[in-house]
Amino acid sequence: MSSDQPTVPNPVPPPDAHPQPEQLSEQPPTLQPEAERRPRRGGRVAVIAGVVVLVLLGAAYVAGYVMSGDRLPRNASVAGIELGGLSSSEAEQKLVADYGPRVTAPITVTLDEQPHEVLPAEAGLSVDYAATVQSSGVGKSWHPAHIWRVLTGGGPVDPVVLTDEAALNAAVTKLAEEVDRPAVDATVEFEDAEVKRTPAEQALAVDREQVDRELRRAFPDTDQVSGTVNKVDPAITDADVDEAIKSYATPALSGPIKVDTGEGVFDVTPAMIGNASTFVVEDGALKGRTDAGRLFENAKPALDKLNFKKAKNASYKMEGGGLVVVPSVDGAELKREDFEKVVMPALLTTERSVKAELTNSRAKFTTEEAEKQKPKEVIGEFTTYYPHAAYRNTNLGLAARRINGNTIAVGDVFSLDRALGPRTASSGYVDGWVVAGSRLKKENAGGISQSATTVFNAGWFAGLEDVEHQPHTMYFDRYPAGRESTIYSGHIDVKFRNTTDNAIYVQASQSNSSAGSRGSITVRIWGTKKWDIESPTPTKSGFYNGRTITDSGSSCNPQSASPGFTARYYRLFKVNGQVVKREDKTWKYNATDEIKCTG
Repeated sequence: MSSDQPTVPNPVPPPDAHPQPEQLSEQPPTLQPEAERRPRRGGRVAVIAGVVVLVLLGAAYVAGYVMSGDRLPRNASVAGIELGGLSSSEAEQKLVADYGPRVTAPITVTLDEQPHEVLPAEAGLSVDYAATVQSSGVGKSWHPAHIWRVLTGGGPVDPVVLTDEAALNAAVTKLAEEVDRPAVDATVEFEDAEVKRTPAEQALAVDREQVDRELRRAFPDTDQVSGTVNKVDPAITDADVDEAIKSYATPALSGPIKVDTGEGVFDVTPAMIGNASTFVVEDGALKGRTDAGRLFENAKPALDKLNFKKAKNASYKMEGGGLVVVPSVDGAELKREDFEKVVMPALLTTERSVKAELTNSRAKFTTEEAEKQKPKEVIGEFTTYYPHAAYRNTNLGLAARRINGNTIAVGDVFSLDRALGPRTASSGYVDGWVVAGSRLKKENAGGISQSATTVFNAGWFAGLEDVEHQPHTMYFDRYPAGRESTIYSGHIDVKFRNTTDNAIYVQASQSNSSAGSRGSITVRIWGTKKWDIESPTPTKSGFYNGRTITDSGSSCNPQSASPGFTARYYRLFKVNGQVVKREDKTWKYNATDEIKCTG
């Protein structure tokens, strides 16, 4: 033992004490301070206090359970609606009456600055009133939260919301489909000397997950939410169109290109350029392009007005009951490649005057060829008749004069539309009845299709190739069913190709109608017979009736009904009595509606 520790004397045991084993130890026992040898009174007090608290809490807990019942705690409320002291059924009824209108009111969802209404019931969103009342502290329960509400008098309670996931998803989908749209490219096109454009539209796509979250968050106490709409630019934007117009259309249409041929000057007008131009997408960019060949064709009428001597094909004319040759003429021409060489580079420049060289040219159908291929006989002929009408006499008489005298070399194509020329009042045509769908209406050059049917049948019986024709949509019994044709300037033509071995000549004549007598138009195809053609009377089948329409007003024109049907016809090509080819055709006519005019 060190010298700095105090020495404590061993106590003297009483006389009757027996030494204990541990007392025999070499180490003396350590003495405890007197204070530590006393009983701990503070600990006992804490334990007693804890027990008291537990007893009191238990008593309160039991009291809370005893106090709970079918009446809501005094401070219970839902969304500001006081329910304290009410029975469960009374509270439910009050919620339905006072809270129900708010719960069922539509939620306005703003998408792309436009409001859309969503009805909670249709979106599967509702409030469980019974569960909401039960969560307020009403009824018997040992749950601590329930006891606490009872003891504290309750308070505001959140409504219990029910969500039908399928209905909510369907409502969001329906809402999105009202707004979603694909991107629409901006468009631009040439129209004569102008450009016409339509604006681009961005793609709209509703963020459905975000709208779903907003509806859940809003219900039932918020009636206004905003939805996210994602926007995506189209492939061709308005800015792309602006650039294409600036870089191509504006300079191309800036004015006429004056072409000096040395024998006269003609203009390639902005309208000619526009009608030969288009916009295309190349390498993702919108660019203007002009078809050089089409531009040359557009400029030909202006070129043809120049006074330089042009090559002219040989042709025929009727003289003394037979055909004689009108000699060909050699001359000069502006070739397409020479036109393109000077005009195309000028399109996008401010230099709008160019020089083009004419070259000598020979007629494609020479006098010698015309003599060798002179038509010998009529190989196809047809006549149609029409009821008296002054406009028919005028229009069909003019048509016959325009058709008469056309010469078609071997392999060339006759176009009735080109032969008739522009059907305008300045050309001599007058208004008459034309077919418009299932009705008749007045239009300039009405009745001209009589010439189309006559030309078609003459070419049909001559054995010429049917390049283009289209029957009427309504049937007229003065024509053979199916084997007839209409014509509409720039859209519907009658064309046939000379597939014989020699030139052909078209002869046409017309006889006026008068009161009580029909008029007629006849077309003859002169040539050299190659085939004998047979084409029996067409057959009709599949009849059906139209409608009866009652109309009013000064523009109404009464019309009789006639049935629709399918017509079938054919022609046989014979050589020495043997069939070498057969062509079959079918056409379905619309039923003609009966139109009654009132008023």
